Formats: sequence, structure tokens, C-alpha cells
Amino acid sequence: MNKNAIRYIAVISLALVGVLPLSAKSKARISVPVGVTVSNQSVDLLEQTVTVGMDINLDSLTLRSRTRIILTPSLRGEGAEARMPQVVINGRRQDIEYKRFSHKDFNKGTTVVRRHNKQAQSLRYSTELPRENWMADADLVLVGDFCGCGDTLGSLVIPVRSLRNPRLEYVRPEIRPKTYELTGTAYIDFPVDQIELHPEYRQNPDELMKIINTINTVREDNNATITQIEIKGWASPESPYEHNAYLAEHRAGTLKDYVRSLLSLDDNIFTVSFVPENWEGLRECVAQSDRLANKEAILALIDKVMDPDVKEARIKSLYPADYAYMLENYYPGLRRSDYRVAYTIRPFTVDEARELLKTDPSHLSMEEMYLVAQELTPGTDEFNDVFATAVRLFPDDPVACLNAACAEMERGDLEMAERHLQKAGDSAQALNARGVMAYRHGDAEAAAALFREAAEAGSQVAADNLENLERHY
Repeated sequence: MNKNAIRYIAVISLALVGVLPLSAKSKARISVPVGVTVSNQSVDLLEQTVTVGMDINLDSLTLRSRTRIILTPSLRGEGAEARMPQVVINGRRQDIEYKRFSHKDFNKGTTVVRRHNKQAQSLRYSTELPRENWMADADLVLVGDFCGCGDTLGSLVIPVRSLRNPRLEYVRPEIRPKTYELTGTAYIDFPVDQIELHPEYRQNPDELMKIINTINTVREDNNATITQIEIKGWASPESPYEHNAYLAEHRAGTLKDYVRSLLSLDDNIFTVSFVPENWEGLRECVAQSDRLANKEAILALIDKVMDPDVKEARIKSLYPADYAYMLENYYPGLRRSDYRVAYTIRPFTVDEARELLKTDPSHLSMEEMYLVAQELTPGTDEFNDVFATAVRLFPDDPVACLNAACAEMERGDLEMAERHLQKAGDSAQALNARGVMAYRHGDAEAAAALFREAAEAGSQVAADNLENLERHY
């Protein structure tokens, strides 16, 4: 090694730059050899590529005429390295020799400059390379060869930027019973003042089939068990209240008996309820109508607290034309039967759940989807799709939103992650995720505050993130 190389190694002064966000430009400056600084470092991890940029300033560098410095930007991860095109800085005589004899010694893309001592001089370095998964947890360094001879003894690794983002924390959802329900409304016609059901009467075949098909949808699913079938009967307001109550109750019971017998179901799973007079439905019809001359007055009477028979009689006597219209057009729809089929889905193994994610994810709980994700590689499409499916099925659940936000941040979609974080709640893990988001946006101060709050709420991951941030930033 020559004396010049020893001199440059001896006077190296480093000012290490802390961990900075991937896509933000750093205003910090890092000293390489005396007189060389690096600033405005930027690293963007895109879907297919990584772009790297930095300003290399030589203003204060005094380089002897026959001296050469070679800087090699590199991404270094655990057991992996990706070297980028070099920057060669030549003294005056060295530059002449390079142009005459050694211009072919360097790879395509190498930047070669001659240092003009005592003059302002800088260069913008930028390059792009194919992205590999390990690069998301790597360091950007400059490998400095200060003898210009390729001798590793004359090299120094200079940290420029750590790409190691603060860690995110996924949350395992609570184990909850997988209970579901299917609901609907059927308009079963009964002869006037009768409670006997005639399956072939008017539109009854189609209306009964709606109930039967809903129940069979659950019965034919081998993974489902019906826990309850509820039938609720509604009557319209004409006739005395007590008579309407009798009709509503017994018609609902008749419908239940018909369905139970037809499908050979246990009577214990059925419940029956009724509403004697459907004033709620009548009010909705009147409010939406543009055919009633006394609409507002009728609404006022409907809303008034009074005996239902008196109420109906007043509407009929005060507004006979409107009442006749309602009786013909609104009342038939008020006589209805609501039905609800409640059921549970059995638990699944991880292997079963992984297959169901492709075919029928609605049968899975959030916890089952989470367990599938634990067997996948974070950051992969399959891993991210698990949490995207969970938040699609449970769009307002804070845990589903938090886990989806974490997956989107790892994928690099900060806009989508931000949307999910808005509904992720205020748990320690959610605060940590917001800290990571602030960090990704280049706000280290806000990130530190959020990490501190999350750590105080019990997140060890946030405590580690805060410690790393304070150590390196």
C-alpha cells in the first residue's frame, strides 16, 4: 500500500447518518474522506425496482495529482449484497492516465470525474437496480477504496442509510363463535280473517319457497349447524287491535308449523313472535307517498300516542279518500312474515382454512385467517391477501383494519394503509403502526412520540422501535 493511501485512511472522519425513511430525502451530511460529503440520500423501494440517489460534494477535497478514490455504493443485507455502479474520483495526472490507458477497466455505468482542487464541485449520483425481498431490511453503504488499487486493506465501509424500518406488530384476533344469520321477508296470503295456511293460494308458492330455500342453503352446507329459526308475523292496522293480534300470532304459528313439518325440523329450534299492527310500516309508506292529499296530517296522527283503534278510526273518518287508497295500496304489504335463520360454522384446521380462503372465505373467522398468515412469508402477495380478505369481510373491526394496514405498509401502499389505520382503534399496536407510518412519511419526531405512547401502553415492539430511533436518528 502506498503512502498516499495510508494518509487518506488515517484522516477519515465519519459522521454516521441515522435510520431514515425509505422515500424521504435526507438533509444530513456524511463525511467520507476529508473534504467529501454525501447528502440528499434517497432510496425508494418500488414494486420491481430500487432507486438510489445521493449528492456527492467535493468542494473541500484536495486530491493529489496521482491519487484515485473509488466509491462503490452497495446495498448490504444479511448474507446478501448488491453493488451499484462505482464513482471514480481522479487527481489531475491520474485522470490523464485513465483517459489514455484504463478507461476500459471499469464497468458500464461507472461515473468518473477529475477533481479540480480548490473549486466547487459536486455530482448527482443516481441508479436503479432490480428489487429483491431482502433489500427491505438492508443498509445502503459506500465501500471506499482510498488507494484506488482495489486492495481491500485500503477499503472502508461507510454507512449512508439504514433501510431497516421500524417493526410492525400484527395482532392475533380473539377467538369468537362463528355465528351467522340469513334473513328475509315473505308475503304469505291468508283468506280474510282466517289463520289456515293454503300453500297454493295466490302468490304463496313463491313466497313459501323463499323461506324454504333460505333454510336449505344452510342445511346443505356440511360445515353449518342451524341453531334457531325465527318467524315474526305482522298484521295491518284495520279491524280491532285484539283481533289483529290474534291473526298475527296464529298466522305466524301456522307458518312455523308448515315449514317445520315440510323440512322435518326439530320444533325446539323455532321461535315465533308477532306485531299486532304494523304502524311502523304504514308510517314509512305514507312518508314516501306523493299520492295522499292529507299526508302530513295522517303522519301526525300516526305519531300521536293513542289507542290504536281510535287512531285508525280517526284517519278513516277524517280522510276517507286517503284511507281508501292506503287500504288498497299499502295495507297488503304490511301483512308480512319476517324470517331469520341463525347458524354456526365449525372450526377449521389451518390447512382447511388455507383452502377455504380460495373458495369460501366467508366461513372463516379472523383468527383462522390470522393463523394461515403465520405460516406464510411476510410481504408476499399470499400473505398480504390474507389480511386484505379479512378486512373485506370485517371492514369495521379494529383488529382486521390494523393487520391490513400493517400488510399494506409492508407492501409499500401507504395510501391504503392510511385508510385502514383510521379504523384501527387506539391499542398499543395501532399506535405503533401509526408511528411507523409517520416514520415512512419522514416525520421522525411524530414517530418517536407515537412509539413512546405505544410503549407506555404496553407494546415492547414500540419500545424497541423508539430505542432504535433515538440511537440512530
